[in-house]
Amino acid sequence: MVSYPTLARWRTRALEVSAGAGKNSRPVFLLLHGFGDHAGTWSPVLADLAVAGCHAVALDLPGYGEAEPADSGPSLPQLDSFVNAAVEHWTIDGVAPIVVGNSLGGVLAIRAGQDPNSGVSGVVPVSPAGYGHAWFVDLMERFHQLNPLLFVPVVPMSVFRRLTAASFAWAAAGGGARVLPGIARAAAAQFRTRADVKRVLGSAPDLLQEIRAVVGTPITVPCLIIWGGHDRLTLVSGAAVLQELAPNAELVVLEDCGHCSQVTRPDLVAAHLVRFAHSLVSSVA
Repeated sequence: MVSYPTLARWRTRALEVSAGAGKNSRPVFLLLHGFGDHAGTWSPVLADLAVAGCHAVALDLPGYGEAEPADSGPSLPQLDSFVNAAVEHWTIDGVAPIVVGNSLGGVLAIRAGQDPNSGVSGVVPVSPAGYGHAWFVDLMERFHQLNPLLFVPVVPMSVFRRLTAASFAWAAAGGGARVLPGIARAAAAQFRTRADVKRVLGSAPDLLQEIRAVVGTPITVPCLIIWGGHDRLTLVSGAAVLQELAPNAELVVLEDCGHCSQVTRPDLVAAHLVRFAHSLVSSVA
């Protein structure tokens, strides 16, 4: 099901699957995508969660996909506000959702788990940004004054979208796994004009600096960490840094996956999410 709710002050797109009749639908999985991506990244996982009888929803974050643009100024406080509104919206019968996020979405999941007022049932960062970045990501941040000039395409937009799709596939994949058909092309489709490119990709340097500046505080809710063993953007060695904030968290390394394991092995990601949710329900039963 596709809907267009307004969360905080942003109208967005929600891709939602509900539990089948007679199946346990709680807590809801709230799925957040990464930088430059959109909710469709989670479609394969949504399909597997639906088969498992789960209730899950994937959202376009402000400024991405079909969501309304973010405001000027720092991004993380705006995204936190959006996620908090989503958590409230999908809290059902007093049970708050599990926040799952990849890359930038992983940062937001972690922040929800660090906020004692968020009330989330648990968090699952999937190869989150900000931990063990590859050298070229660090280089982009170091020369952030020049970066906006790099995000104005000099080729026709149709060519740019093909190049973007290829770049997404390279970054998302890893090991022996490949990105599922159509996913990379769909990720690039949101770049319709040069203005879209500059608005989305041009914000990367400032957003990286925001993420780096965040003070690490403990994650106070149940946490499952999923990382692609062949991640080319956020190296799996960064998991050890994250575990210092959540010493009781389970770490799952998917050896045949890269940065976006939800589009290479959605079956494994969904299986671990279902297992994690079951452990939460069992612990309070």
